[in-house]
Amino acid sequence: MKTVEMARFGSFKPQREIWAHGLFWMGFFLFEWLNTGAYLDNFQQSLCQITYNLPLLVVAGYWHLLITIRRFLLSERIAGFWLSLLGGIVVFGILRRAINYTILYPIYYPGGLEKPLLYWPKILAESMQLHLVVALFVAAELVRHALRQQQLSDTYRREKLAAEYRLLQSQVQPHFLFNTLNNLVSVSMHQPAQMPRLLQRLAGLLSYQLHESHRPQVPINREIGYLTDYIALEKIRYGDRLDVQTNFDELKNLNEMMIPPMLLLPFVENAFKHGAAQTETNCWIQLHLSQSSNRLVFSVENSVPDDVAYPETSGLGLTNLKKRLDILFPGQHELVTLPEDSQFLAVLKFNLN
Repeated sequence: MKTVEMARFGSFKPQREIWAHGLFWMGFFLFEWLNTGAYLDNFQQSLCQITYNLPLLVVAGYWHLLITIRRFLLSERIAGFWLSLLGGIVVFGILRRAINYTILYPIYYPGGLEKPLLYWPKILAESMQLHLVVALFVAAELVRHALRQQQLSDTYRREKLAAEYRLLQSQVQPHFLFNTLNNLVSVSMHQPAQMPRLLQRLAGLLSYQLHESHRPQVPINREIGYLTDYIALEKIRYGDRLDVQTNFDELKNLNEMMIPPMLLLPFVENAFKHGAAQTETNCWIQLHLSQSSNRLVFSVENSVPDDVAYPETSGLGLTNLKKRLDILFPGQHELVTLPEDSQFLAVLKFNLN
């Protein structure tokens, strides 16, 4: 696992990294030159100092970023980390002392030559000044890496949710076809004269699935039309013994209201499967669709035979629906099922975009 994390940390787009690092070192160069030049009132001297010291700063920065941090600290090789850190402090301090002592001091600070080259208090002071800049560079890179990883994590999470949603959405169609084919078998055996009308309704439903179900959202009037065709198809099977009451007229003319396709179908399927299909006597289903402020409310209530217990666990349709709702409307929906004597009520509420 740590190897994967290190690979992620080490992976980069060269052009983006070059630009970012180049801006950092150019910004530091300009700041140090102008700031020191203003302090000394000698911009030529400050330009000379930063020009000679910058290459060593760059080398020290990449040493600690690539070796001290990436190779040792992030892989939890603590002994190597401390050895690289302390060794870098000593070695880069000596090198900076050597550059200043042999090049800059003879020109700008002759008095500094009174101390020997290996004067440790001065070496440590030089090293601390250098490593303050190195620490800023490494910290900036760690922050950039953290932000980049957060962005990748968010992208991965969104792609995962989208893939999961597409899978759940694709499962709606086979589930629907399975139920409908069972209806076809039943009608062909007991009411063969109804088959042409049933097949015509089925063609309309399949057309909707083919052209609309892959869309992220559809006008609510098309979804209502789909439910109406499905109910009409089922009523052919059950005949006069089934009473279906709907109040879709309130919303079906609202072309501007958009909802995810085939979101309401599992409720209707459930009502037929566990209600009308379980009895040979009269039965009923009531469907209500309304808008309350910015929230859509859909309720389905159906009769249940007295001698049939409503299943405690949800079928595939409602199970998939719950997962889809969690993806589409996280924290913005309510799904309530209320089994009672001789009837069952399901209510869905969700916020409209």
